[in-house]
Amino acid sequence: MASIQKIIIERLLALVRMEIKKYIRFDTHNRLKVDLAECRQRLLKLEKAAESQGEETFSIWLTRMRTDGESLKALRKKLAISQKELAILLDTNPATVNRWESGRVRLSRKSCEKIAKIRALSTSEAHQILREKYILQKKT
Repeated sequence: MASIQKIIIERLLALVRMEIKKYIRFDTHNRLKVDLAECRQRLLKLEKAAESQGEETFSIWLTRMRTDGESLKALRKKLAISQKELAILLDTNPATVNRWESGRVRLSRKSCEKIAKIRALSTSEAHQILREKYILQKKT
């Protein structure tokens, strides 16, 4: 009789622990949802205040900085380089650059970061980097 009682108590404790864990997960999830909604509201208020003062908001900045195929092609033309050369600068292959420019493939965050660095280059700097990489490729 004592062993049956012990088994029942252990099973009840396991069920109670399981219910407590489920409640904690549910409660935490709900609190996080509320916190996220509050953060979004605060961000919206801040952006509206910035817009009313004529400042550029994060949303506007993000839209302006978004990289699409056309802007990538324009960057390539500005630097006077081919898709193959842009691929070398970005450490990718020319087919990928072609897919980005045609809009068949979206750029990853990592690729956007690399492109942002290349945007800061002048034409002569880009050509210098290409010459250095070409020399390194010929040596290996």
